[in-house]
Amino acid sequence: MATTSCDVAIVGAGLGGCFLALLLARRGRSVVVIEQGPSIPAAGADFLKPPGLRVLARHGLAGLVARHGLRRDLIRYYHDGDPIQDCRFPEGGFLIRPYRELVELIHARCVAEGVEFRFGTAIGDIAVSGDGGGIEELALADGTRLRAGAVVGADGTRSAVREALGIGQLTLPYERLVMRVTTVPLAASVARLNRLYFSSDGWLAYFYPLGPEQARVFVGLPPECDEEVFQDGIPTLADELKKFVTESSDAFDSLQPATWQRIKISAMRVPAYHRGNAALLGSAAFACHPMTGMGMSYTLRDAEILADVIGAADGDRELLDRLMHLRYEPRRHAHRRLIDYGDALAATFHDRDAYLAAFREDLHTQGESTEPVVAARVPAPPPLQPV
Repeated sequence: MATTSCDVAIVGAGLGGCFLALLLARRGRSVVVIEQGPSIPAAGADFLKPPGLRVLARHGLAGLVARHGLRRDLIRYYHDGDPIQDCRFPEGGFLIRPYRELVELIHARCVAEGVEFRFGTAIGDIAVSGDGGGIEELALADGTRLRAGAVVGADGTRSAVREALGIGQLTLPYERLVMRVTTVPLAASVARLNRLYFSSDGWLAYFYPLGPEQARVFVGLPPECDEEVFQDGIPTLADELKKFVTESSDAFDSLQPATWQRIKISAMRVPAYHRGNAALLGSAAFACHPMTGMGMSYTLRDAEILADVIGAADGDRELLDRLMHLRYEPRRHAHRRLIDYGDALAATFHDRDAYLAAFREDLHTQGESTEPVVAARVPAPPPLQPV
């Protein structure tokens, strides 16, 4: 079997893995990214909030990702059909761009910087150091053995790297909510404004544009309603949405022929983000409710910190371990705060007053920032504007 080596091996070619690979390659590190899928993963959020955009701007990527994307600075919230709150985002608002397009842009920059990608390559085995020093070697399914100075598991909620390191996980599914998502033609109401609807019966619906022609629709509903609505026929769905969706009815006709994907959502916490020379990134490390809209922004910041730590260690494993403890492990506290916030939103959205009491403008729009954010009723929402 052939044995190769590199400075850093990253398992997973999603946004976090690709962004980290780019930052490390720019520091002159040799990087290999291993992805079991045949290409860039397609599943992921379509939003970059201001904290994530700030990270990209620090590395000269803000203009690249914003090109052909959509900027919005307002989301309107409804409860049982009535508008209850407008949330305005600072710093030019947030960016909407299909997840796969975003990652493909970063991937192209990685390739230009000399990052090696191995698509369609699964991990066969992971050799872990007996002294707790991390990972010694990755055995790939194609027979190649890869030795790396540092290994990063950016390989999702079922992370093979996390399992090899013996780091447990606490996963708590949101059992009272089934999520469905589809892509439909863009309706005028969706082009005008992002609208998030809740109902006292435990339903939610989110309508937002993906571009000049398409929109995304998320529907959340109690588990006992899922089979009746989605297996017995979409007309039932439209009937249910009409009970609490008041300003997006022009999108209803496109829902009937749509193909809906069921999404399992859970909160996930882990007790450690690294062991020796190996670390976890993105959804291998944490998962929060999508209502926060901040998962990708936090992952970009995590990747930035990891790149600094790995670069500063410069191949010294002992120093890398110490720097991980000092600079990367504290990220668990920031993530815990975000996960708790998502839990609070998921538990209260059926109750108007409880939801408004739980809603944190700073966490929802700026993440870890404590700068004030305006939240008010805005009479004239902005039109759809390409960037």
